[in-house]
Amino acid sequence: MLKISEIDLGSALLSTFILIGFIATAFVFIRLTIIGINYVKANFPKGDKKNKNEKKNESKKN
Repeated sequence: MLKISEIDLGSALLSTFILIGFIATAFVFIRLTIIGINYVKANFPKGDKKNKNEKKNESKKN
């Protein structure tokens, strides 16, 4: 009977660590998604391309 409880304990520990691994992987994907969204927002601002072109033209004229 001692071996059966050792197997159950080992199986429970293994299942717990596998579950923790899945949860940690989900957090990593969520974090990478947030970082990617922030990167896109910072480097590709939504806005006036006309104003940028006008500013470039003004700086070239001066």
